[in-house]
Amino acid sequence: MRTDRLFLTIAVGAACLLSWQNFRKLWDDWMTLPAYSHGILVPLVFGLLLYVERDRLRTLHDSPSGWGIVLTILGILCLATGTVSGLYYIQQISILFLVAGIVAGYWGLKTLNATRFPILYLLFMIPLPYLVFNAIALPLQMLAARGSARLLEFLQIPVYREGNIINLPHISLGIVKACSGIQSLVSLLAISVLLTRLGHLKGVPAILFTLSAIPIAVVANMIRIAGAGILGSMNPDLAEGFFHLFSGWVVFVFAFLSLILEIRLFQRFRRIPDVA
Repeated sequence: MRTDRLFLTIAVGAACLLSWQNFRKLWDDWMTLPAYSHGILVPLVFGLLLYVERDRLRTLHDSPSGWGIVLTILGILCLATGTVSGLYYIQQISILFLVAGIVAGYWGLKTLNATRFPILYLLFMIPLPYLVFNAIALPLQMLAARGSARLLEFLQIPVYREGNIINLPHISLGIVKACSGIQSLVSLLAISVLLTRLGHLKGVPAILFTLSAIPIAVVANMIRIAGAGILGSMNPDLAEGFFHLFSGWVVFVFAFLSLILEIRLFQRFRRIPDVA
């Protein structure tokens, strides 16, 4: 038993040393990238999910597997490839392989299979490559501009849109990347996936609920921009600074509560156990 614990300690220590630069880069991203400010909570969710499953994991009667070595080698290869090429995403993906390798090598494949969701959930703490991120943000940016402009027109507010610029009485709103809604979209997707797990949704309902975070985030962002336009038309100062930030939080809470209401409806109509 002592030998096993020594092996686990050495393996975890070696993995942390190999991934130290990754952890530092992730921390910097969480602190500087608004779209991934939720990343700091993902490892905590990972630990919580393992804690919730602790009793079931103890009853697996698993045994160490040689796949642990294979997964560890794959993690080291990802780390080396990402470091040499400068591709941070590949470099940071190595953390998942190293964690999976430790689980399979110390406990076994049954345990790895039982913990695959918490391990894969760690993907939400890793920022997407810039090319992928920008490819998603640009269409969302234009969609937010069009949708919020039409919402303002529906409210009988004079508005003229030029690309991603919304012109209103007394103010013009530029829908930049930060206003595309991708920040709340990434966070809401992470929340919806977690609620899917905690809410015991499976199959088609799980897919539908998870994907519903996309239209909820898009519509919520349109409402936020339209609200800023209404306030800005009355007083340009209200569309900036504290009010701009506060409105973002209010709309995000609205989107979050929409997800909670939606999963409640799924549970009621399909008789699924309530979220813990």
